[in-house]
Amino acid sequence: MYKLSRRGLLLSSAALAVGAGMGRAFAQSDASATLKLQAFGGDAQLTAINNAIGRFNEKHPNVRVEVAIDPISTGWGDYVTKVFSQFNSGQAADVYGTAIETFQAFSSRGLFIPLNDYVAANSGFSDFAPSLFEQASYNGNINYIPIGWNNIMINYNRDLFDAAGVAYPSRDWTWEEFREVAKALTVKDASGNVSQFGYEVPNQNFFVQPWFFTNGTGVLNDDWTASNMLDPKVAETLQFLHDLIHVDGVSPIPAKDTMDNQFFAGQIAMISRGHWIVENAKEANLDMDIAVVPRKETGITVIGFGGYAVAKTSPHPDLAQALITELTSVETQIEEGEGGGGVPGRKSAAETEAFLAFPPSAALYYETLPETKAVPSPANFQEVEKIFIRHYTAMMAGQVSIADGVKAADAELNESFARLKQQLGG
Repeated sequence: MYKLSRRGLLLSSAALAVGAGMGRAFAQSDASATLKLQAFGGDAQLTAINNAIGRFNEKHPNVRVEVAIDPISTGWGDYVTKVFSQFNSGQAADVYGTAIETFQAFSSRGLFIPLNDYVAANSGFSDFAPSLFEQASYNGNINYIPIGWNNIMINYNRDLFDAAGVAYPSRDWTWEEFREVAKALTVKDASGNVSQFGYEVPNQNFFVQPWFFTNGTGVLNDDWTASNMLDPKVAETLQFLHDLIHVDGVSPIPAKDTMDNQFFAGQIAMISRGHWIVENAKEANLDMDIAVVPRKETGITVIGFGGYAVAKTSPHPDLAQALITELTSVETQIEEGEGGGGVPGRKSAAETEAFLAFPPSAALYYETLPETKAVPSPANFQEVEKIFIRHYTAMMAGQVSIADGVKAADAELNESFARLKQQLGG
């Protein structure tokens, strides 16, 4: 869901102290400790996190917070593996920032403490959409405090639309209309060499889900317990994407790397992304806007969101919760949203003038929230994601037929679910 261009692991530590002479109204805590925070994101998130830690240290001047931030450059499956390794080696952080793709994987193994009492005692959380807390729960326990979210939209270059004389997308455009627009925005020379693609067929699990949802289907069943790859609508969806590449020539074959840079450089007119792309679009001075995903049967797009959790191994759960209070505060949400992170979980933070200023249709993020469906995120997500993407990219490349690909993916996915059932004692 939150793919960012920066690679590697950025390490930061914050140990800010503000003395009593500052005249603040709150009472300072005498608690002394070191908290480890494992976060995710890019520069916008890191800046907002460090500022939140500054506010936390005004109240807890003797608590040092060490921050590690992961850009999730290789997907959430690898992040799951990394966190498991930290717990298994006794190196777990106190607070984890993570995303819905990982929620069941972590909660089903009891890695985090329930936060029900903490949420009930914090009236400030009423600013969050209730659905976020529902999806942040497992077996009746809230394990994650929501932060930013992303619903995949069609991000498009308005300059390229204008140059081609193509009208901007409507709220009710269809797959076939999308296809014709992508053709009109693809530029080829006399030899057929493409200098500008109309669209980038996605190469990531999160990005491609809306194509299934708008066709009334999904790669997994509704409760994420089995494969749904043999649904004829799945094959129909894959064929549509395949034909965008191999029949219409409006997209390159999905490769390992995303093509954000080509989009920013004006070499691709449309891509499927979330709000996190805003940060880099601003830096590139790109005249970008967003449109709803084109519909076939429905207008449903995918949603993914992040949350903070407290490790069950943390020796300082109360301080960890106090830190989360600052990490999810209105100030932090506004800073992350305006800086180009995810859409703020607090609706008030998504109504500021700066947030709504770019892209021009930024209000669509919240307007389309009722028409979203969570990215399929079972407890074996790290396997499911890799299995699906491996077969998906082979089908998109034409290495296997759609018919053979869905059968192979179905068998492998159901083997993974059978293993999961055994592991969880089902």
